[in-house]
Amino acid sequence: MEPEKIRRRIDPRHRRREKNWPSSHRFNRPSSRQTPHETPRTSVKSAISCHSLRVSQQDFQILNQEPKERDEILDLIRGLSALIVLAAHIRGFVFQDLGELAAPSLLTKIFYFFTGIHHQAVMVFFVLSGYFVGGGVLNALKKERFSWSHYALARLSRLWVVLLPALVLTVLCDQLGSYFAPDAYAGKLRHLWMSGPELNEAGGFSISAFFGNLVFLQNISFPVFGSNGPLWSLANEFWYYVIFPLLAGGIASLQKNPLKCGAWLLLGGLIIWWLPLSISSQGLIWLLGVGVWKIGRKLTGRIREIWAMAGFFVFLASLAFSKTESLFGSDYAVGIAFSFWMFALLGAWKKLDFLRSLSRYFSEISYTLYVVHFPVLFLFAATVLKGKQFSPGAMSYGIFAALFLGCIGFSTAFYWLFEKRTDRVRQFATKLISR
Repeated sequence: MEPEKIRRRIDPRHRRREKNWPSSHRFNRPSSRQTPHETPRTSVKSAISCHSLRVSQQDFQILNQEPKERDEILDLIRGLSALIVLAAHIRGFVFQDLGELAAPSLLTKIFYFFTGIHHQAVMVFFVLSGYFVGGGVLNALKKERFSWSHYALARLSRLWVVLLPALVLTVLCDQLGSYFAPDAYAGKLRHLWMSGPELNEAGGFSISAFFGNLVFLQNISFPVFGSNGPLWSLANEFWYYVIFPLLAGGIASLQKNPLKCGAWLLLGGLIIWWLPLSISSQGLIWLLGVGVWKIGRKLTGRIREIWAMAGFFVFLASLAFSKTESLFGSDYAVGIAFSFWMFALLGAWKKLDFLRSLSRYFSEISYTLYVVHFPVLFLFAATVLKGKQFSPGAMSYGIFAALFLGCIGFSTAFYWLFEKRTDRVRQFATKLISR
């Protein structure tokens, strides 16, 4: 064996040096069967093609913000937020309003409180989205690997793989429900449920509303489609995805390319001006998550324990104030309180594997659960309950539990059919882009 090959086998420094070579050098370095004067067997054209594909996949991972250490507690928070939204909507269909109960017990009041913070749970979603998506954009810009094509692919595949079949599901549920319970779908029971179609809002069931929601123009140019009220927040999310890279990318290119900086900032500003104030203003809550990512300090030891406890009580207080007219209970206050708490939640969760797996499971199905549960529940409430609501009791809690578990099961099946395939769709589209 040649001395050089022996040294490469026994001296780990050679392996470290090769590992740190640029990917293009690793791809084209001579194989063990080649002499130093031989050219690689791979053609130049195929080498460039494979190299561009590899870089595209790296960019793709950056834009999807897959951290080396999974933020497992944030998985739990995201899953719990989706479950709170689900529980709140079921309670609205099944139970009478708290003000209609004669003498509710303390446990009943606690149940109504935690099934009445679904809007606040969406604010938590916004902060988490800013942390993961906005942080991914900053990471890509920092490494000078940001690509609009791959970013758009990452975000649109994430949204559309679930949204399109969810809209079709809404059509099926609403058509069936309108046949058996037309009054409910005309908005005549909205005063009971405080959700669902508005009274005589026929435009919400139109083809234009379907495609308007598909391109995230609900509550901008079109109403939310059909009975699927929770789709309102997807328009917020999408336009934050568009605006933030324009602003952040424009600022990042200020010194190198002032013309690009001005164009991107101008376009981002025009979109903000065009959006309804209710959407653009809540973008500040989304930016709180970006701020947490930017600071990015993971607390440890005693400091983390104290911060976690203090942050939890601050966040809980903001939820309590959200039931009042106080400024401390506004959407912004809830977002700030949760962002403060987040610093103690970053990183892995040192708990039982079962609990970690459970939190990851609910986190993974959270998006699907969010966009498919409402038309199914609305169909059941309109055709089976027919506007009848119950006071807390064994029967009503039984109905609540059955619907809760049924929606989770249905969402899990929907997840496996569609959202689970998102990576395959992305990989297929990435290959098309890389050709």
